[in-house]
Amino acid sequence: MSVADLKAFLAKVESDADLRQKFHAASGMDDIVDLAAAHGHSVDKASVLRAHGEALSSAGEPELKGINSWGDALMHCFGATDAD
Repeated sequence: MSVADLKAFLAKVESDADLRQKFHAASGMDDIVDLAAAHGHSVDKASVLRAHGEALSSAGEPELKGINSWGDALMHCFGATDAD
């Protein structure tokens, strides 16, 4: 898994409303990894969690309060937006 592949998957999530809905409905990291794989992206749990932790460690209080799901957290961490 590469961060580049994760970013590519998040770009796809950002541009596809149906995929974005599934992404936000994920109940945990395993669901995110499975969803990425189903869309042709090699994303492994350990690497995503590492990158996720690094990105969240520098987030401010207002940003953290806006995170309500794994999908929100990953999109925030890797610079994607949730605009429809």
